[in-house]
Amino acid sequence: MNLVSFSIKTKGMHNFVRRLWTVFARFGFSEARIKQALYALLEASRAYNAAPTFFIPAVVLRRHPALITEIAASGAEIGIHGYVHNDYRCLSEEEQYQQTRQAISIFHSLALPFQGFRNPYLGWTEEVLHIFAALGFTYESNEAVIHDVINCEKLLPAQRSGYEKSMALFQAIEPTAYTLRPHFEGALLRIPTSIPDDEILFDRLRITDPMEIGRIWCQVMERVYSYGGIYTLNLHPERGVLCKLSLEALLRYARSRPQAVWIASLRDVAQWWKERSKFRIGISAVGSDCWLVEASCAPRATLIARHLTVNYQSPIVANGREEVICEHRCILQAAKCPCIALSQRTPVSVMDFLYEQGYPGVWSSPGEATNYSLDLDMPEGLGTTRAEQLERRNSLVQKIEQLDAPLLYFGCWPEECRAALAISGDIDSVTIQDFFLRILEVASAKVPYVAVNRELNKGKLA
Repeated sequence: MNLVSFSIKTKGMHNFVRRLWTVFARFGFSEARIKQALYALLEASRAYNAAPTFFIPAVVLRRHPALITEIAASGAEIGIHGYVHNDYRCLSEEEQYQQTRQAISIFHSLALPFQGFRNPYLGWTEEVLHIFAALGFTYESNEAVIHDVINCEKLLPAQRSGYEKSMALFQAIEPTAYTLRPHFEGALLRIPTSIPDDEILFDRLRITDPMEIGRIWCQVMERVYSYGGIYTLNLHPERGVLCKLSLEALLRYARSRPQAVWIASLRDVAQWWKERSKFRIGISAVGSDCWLVEASCAPRATLIARHLTVNYQSPIVANGREEVICEHRCILQAAKCPCIALSQRTPVSVMDFLYEQGYPGVWSSPGEATNYSLDLDMPEGLGTTRAEQLERRNSLVQKIEQLDAPLLYFGCWPEECRAALAISGDIDSVTIQDFFLRILEVASAKVPYVAVNRELNKGKLA
């Protein structure tokens, strides 16, 4: 399928024609308009001591190296957005591998560092995840979480059709405490992206009032905040000037929350999550219903106690049932050991999952399990298919989060933050020429067959 057919299928004919018209309004024949938009997003983020993350196709980077290098030097993180702007789901595993390597080679030739990848159209496949890991990426940001902030009953038929096409295109999943957290798949960190993004609002729903867009994004932030997750906003720079007021409204709202929201680049989020995954909590009995806690973690880690009495400190109340513990070595009082017991027949993968999520766990015998806040017996593990894994991980995190028993665990974010916000954007094109060159580039980006599995087995992908 060529790019024009693909766009018509995923947008609808009316939205496709409308999109062509807006190209001339948002892009110019020079870099000036996009440069202005990029700096608008940089300045809005900088006011909150943050930096945006921009993803760019390698062929677009090759045409505009000075501009992107300048933007990176000004504080933005730059990630890879494919070799050309095509949907990875339309590529074979061999083509995905080759095109990703081609993109990497262009970044290397320009000495532009990168850590992350976002696929065009958020179009990821199972195969590409191990390719990204083998090629040295730290993280990817493709999994779309859809928030119910649009009243579909009030949409016109064309708007509703465009919105539904977006949901199908982005393979959107529902928000939960688990899906709004980063998570590892092997060595690769997956950082979720929340929608609706600017493209859905502007071009598919035709919402162009900056205050209304800001209100919608603040609604998303409110929901993410309630789950304690991360809101990764995707804002295309071509709408950067149009959305600057909306972005500022979102940043103000995030900063005004009762508990802090950590505003960070995706690079910083990935670094933090990797560091956090190594944190451990040691709990030992020192008397009747009395426990010594020794947390092995970074000083900025957030240690949270639930349904516990914390001795020797004035706890910071996080909400009605939780307290942030100020000291990482302290004495707690609880009728049970405030961690999770796993049966001997539960796979190690479940324990690894608990550690990544910040929950302490121990192996126990059936007779000991009642001494702990939660007894887990999961001989079937976390499932084999992606659907099973998503369902079981969601259920397990929900069970733990709703646990009405003493529990000690690490919060998701540093410095006692309740949630996180990352501003990201896809620089699909810089000029009008870039936009129309996409049609030719996608058509010509076919690559010869490469035995990817054979190279993986030989360890040559890196």
